Amino acid sequence: MDAPAAASPSATRTVLGRGSLYTLATAGPALAALAVIPVVTRAVPPVEYNLVAVATVVTQVSFILVALGLGAAITRQYVLDAGGAAGARGVVLQGAGIAAVLAAVLVATGGAWSPLVLGRPFGSELVLALVAGAGGAWTVLAQAYLRGADRPVPFVLLAVVASLVGPAAGMVAVAVTGPTAVAYLAGVAGGYVLAGTAGLVVVLRAGRAEVTRRGLRAALRVGAPTVPHQVALYLALAGLVVVADRALDGSGGAANVALTIGAGATVVTAGLNNAWAPVVYRAAPADRGRVLDETTPVIALVAVVLAGGVALLAPWLVRLAPSSHYPPDVLVPVVAVASAAALPSVVYLASAHLVFACGRTWRLALSTPAAVAGGLAAATWLTGVGGLVGVGVGYLVSYLLLAALTTVVQRRVADRPWSPPAAPLTTTLWLAVSVAGALVPADGDVATVARVGGAALLGAGGLFAVRRALRTGVRAEGGL
Repeated sequence: MDAPAAASPSATRTVLGRGSLYTLATAGPALAALAVIPVVTRAVPPVEYNLVAVATVVTQVSFILVALGLGAAITRQYVLDAGGAAGARGVVLQGAGIAAVLAAVLVATGGAWSPLVLGRPFGSELVLALVAGAGGAWTVLAQAYLRGADRPVPFVLLAVVASLVGPAAGMVAVAVTGPTAVAYLAGVAGGYVLAGTAGLVVVLRAGRAEVTRRGLRAALRVGAPTVPHQVALYLALAGLVVVADRALDGSGGAANVALTIGAGATVVTAGLNNAWAPVVYRAAPADRGRVLDETTPVIALVAVVLAGGVALLAPWLVRLAPSSHYPPDVLVPVVAVASAAALPSVVYLASAHLVFACGRTWRLALSTPAAVAGGLAAATWLTGVGGLVGVGVGYLVSYLLLAALTTVVQRRVADRPWSPPAAPLTTTLWLAVSVAGALVPADGDVATVARVGGAALLGAGGLFAVRRALRTGVRAEGGL
């Protein structure tokens, strides 16, 4: 681990402390997906599960599209803009109305775009996916307000409703009406709509909403350019499911299982970001670089420890799905390689904070799609050479490019550009655990001892290093 030197740990304590609560909410959908994998993949046949996987992609992309990026602007508006809390509440309500209208338009035109975009006819499962997308957009807007207000408890509760109640209702529907994608997705859509409605009620009860055209225009100037950024960022995972579904003869379900597990550590860093971004925003502009120097090394270390644990324990994690359809020897390398994306995701997030803080987000509309396009191109080529592991490599390539390009953008637009520090020990550890997770056999007594022992040692060492950093300061020698 990189030796820490003295620095105030207050910002890092805030990120890890408050961030742990936000992480529960952000990780909720991924954890719920992971928890229901063994149930859904056993309850519905592979053909129906492929429909669920594609509909899940539509849901996630649609709630980014219909929210017009306003979630990315609301937190910043609450903290930095003159409208403050009242203005942020107004944008939440305006955004919810816009999202409902746009979702209805997507449903009405589904017969035209679905065959072109998805290669599938527009059916009931996609209607439900878009309904879930509208509810998800409402949830995201409300959570963006709660993040700015630093209210993690209702933030978490909304995520629990969306990510746990919906799948549970879906499984009840499957048990009652039959093992179909439509039955399951009906429950999922209900969970999102319930969470979104509850979120809007929470925002309305928080105080007066200042609904103005000026506030909406200001939010759109920051948020709208991030729509391609957010869609592309999601497609770093979801697009790979479509690549596998088309290039590997309907392997979208297998890719969805592997990437859902492999992206776990990246999801945790995204959860920490809900506390990390406001900490950076609230710092004086001259202090933001210092805050990033202080917080980035420990967050990177946490990401590497989690990613390494996922990579090493992948043989047991992938057995959550039926091995007859999703064999561990095929999925384990995919999980291990995909989990390595956690470290570059930290570099990406650190630079993105400064881009959002200055409000000059339009370059992200170009850089992020370019990064993800590179990852999808790599996956398309590599699946033809190495099979399903190509989608894991594509996910990693996307985040490596994303970290590099976002740092370039940040250094061009930030008032005080920041350079990600270098942490050779953390980087070496990242490489070692990622390679071991991909190459150590999935079966056998020796492999089991190596994987479980390595994961235990990694976890204990990581916990010790993080606690030591919090006690003594977290500015890493030589940087990240």
